Amino acid sequence: MRKLSIVMLMLVFVALPLLAVAQPVTGTYMSPNRGGNVFVGRSSVARPTVNSGTPKVFHGQSWNGAALGTQWEVRCGIEAVETPPDYSQFNGVTGNGFITYHQYFAGGTFTLYPDVNVGWGSGTGTLNVTQVTSQVFLANFTPISSSFTAFTSGNFDGSPCTLEFAFGNGFGVGETPYASKPATYPAFLAADCSPADAAHQFGVWGDTNDIIINIYCPVPVEQSTWGHVKSLYR
Repeated sequence: MRKLSIVMLMLVFVALPLLAVAQPVTGTYMSPNRGGNVFVGRSSVARPTVNSGTPKVFHGQSWNGAALGTQWEVRCGIEAVETPPDYSQFNGVTGNGFITYHQYFAGGTFTLYPDVNVGWGSGTGTLNVTQVTSQVFLANFTPISSSFTAFTSGNFDGSPCTLEFAFGNGFGVGETPYASKPATYPAFLAADCSPADAAHQFGVWGDTNDIIINIYCPVPVEQSTWGHVKSLYR
C-alpha cells in the first residue's frame, strides 16, 4: 500500500506542470492608453555597421517601467534587402526635412507570458513579416527626431491560434554613432538571433506607447449528418 501511494504521488507531481500550461485566449488586448493592461514597449533595430548595412534585425520587448520582457517579446525579424527611403520631403541642399523609411523584417519569433491582469493565456510562435514605417526629421543633415509605427502577425506553436500585433505612437530615442544604446533597451541581435558582440553594437532604439494585440483561436465545428440529427429525436 505504501509503495502504491508513493507511485500515485509521483504521478501527481508529474502531471502538475502539464496542468499549469496555458493556451492563448481569443481577444483584443491593448495598452493602458487604450484602456488595457498590456505593457508599453521598447525596441531596437541592429545593423552591421555604424549607420547602415544589412541584415538589420528587429527586437521588441515589453517595458514595465523597470524591466524588459516580463510580459511579451518579439525578436529576430530580419531585413535582408533595404527598401529605398522616400526623400520627397527632404531638401538635399540645406539638409532639412523628413525622410520616410519602409522596412520589412521577415520571420522571427514571439512570446506572450502569463499575466492574470491581461488574461491572454500564454504562448510562443513564429512571425510572418514585421512592417515598420518610420519618419526621421533632419536639420542641417543631422537627425533631430523620429517616429514610427509597426505591424506584425504570426502563428502560435502547436495551436491553430493566430496573432496580430500593432505598435503605434512610437518615437526614436537614440541612434549610433550619435549615442550608445542603454541596457534598458532590447539587446542588439546578430543575424543568427544571438546577442550582437561588443564590436557590433550598432543601430537604433526607441519607445512604443500604443499597442493592440489580437489573438484569434478558431472554434472547432462539429459536423452533423442527417442520421445523427434523426437519432436526437428517437
